[in-house]
Amino acid sequence: MELTGAEILIQSFANHHVDTIFGYPGACVISILDSLYDNKDIRQILVRHEQGAVHAACGYAQLADKPGIVLVTSGPGATNTITGIADAYSSGIPLIIITGQVSSNLLGTDAFQESDMVSITAPITKWNCQIRKVDEISDTIDRAFNIATSDCPGPVLLDITKDAQTNFAQYISKSALISNNYSFANNQQPLYAQSQNPLYEKVLHALTESKKEIVLVIDKQPNDFYSEEYFCRNKVLKSDILGVAGFGLPAAIGATFAVSRKTICLVAGVLEFQATIKELGIIKQERLDIKIILLNNSTNNRFQIKNPDFTQIAGAYGIVAEKVDINSDLHSSIHKMLNTKESCILEIGNSI
Repeated sequence: MELTGAEILIQSFANHHVDTIFGYPGACVISILDSLYDNKDIRQILVRHEQGAVHAACGYAQLADKPGIVLVTSGPGATNTITGIADAYSSGIPLIIITGQVSSNLLGTDAFQESDMVSITAPITKWNCQIRKVDEISDTIDRAFNIATSDCPGPVLLDITKDAQTNFAQYISKSALISNNYSFANNQQPLYAQSQNPLYEKVLHALTESKKEIVLVIDKQPNDFYSEEYFCRNKVLKSDILGVAGFGLPAAIGATFAVSRKTICLVAGVLEFQATIKELGIIKQERLDIKIILLNNSTNNRFQIKNPDFTQIAGAYGIVAEKVDINSDLHSSIHKMLNTKESCILEIGNSI
């Protein structure tokens, strides 16, 4: 059976039991998006920025126990993934990142939106490869999944030229040969650090006493938010070694596509939250249920940054929001938030 390279790519994903792809469209992946549109078993989550796609795939991978998949176009679309890839590499999270590339006859000519992603990502991937021929796609995908999930897991990047996506090749389905026996989630026994901040302790107490099964996503610098006493029975996701500000919101979004019947709770500083705040659009579009606690302690704002009215921003995205005083009954406010049936934002500040 002859298929285009884009069709072979999507079929290869299906053979590896891929059900979710995070990405952003562009000209150099348009044929892949066309093939993905025709596939009813793989959902595409449209992020607002390519960095968010990688962080979301990281959150997904750690809970789904399978590699997170990212699909972005060439040039700036591809280079926007670098921070997320570096974070996944330092944290040992398996990802398959597909970047579009200009046609092979244009490589090395400084063509519009051509970037040498193989050279750029060499230090921050377990393996990367540029695919220039359609008949290389199937075997390369199989190898990518094997490398990303074996030994020390990590991200793999495949840069696929436009002509490799649109040309035809014979394809034989390998669905009977591909297994899904991955076991690499690195957060089954999370490491813990002590926190000396009274506000942090109040928030943790309230979350713990809720008795809910919580996936806690942390986006706060310094990243020493939770203590050994808390969350021993729950999942904790954070940008650990690299400490990326803005990891939290997209990672929490990715987590919602990996698990059900668990409460996804993001605790973020307001500066970190604003780094990827645009991804609130996914919550609105996909009608996700994520509980967001914003820590707005302006006395610790050493840069004297003027913050927006987060309740108004939340309202613009159709998200319920409330602001409470740092000295109020945080237990009641947090318990109320956790028991809502939709996404909501609880901002904890110095004054109402």
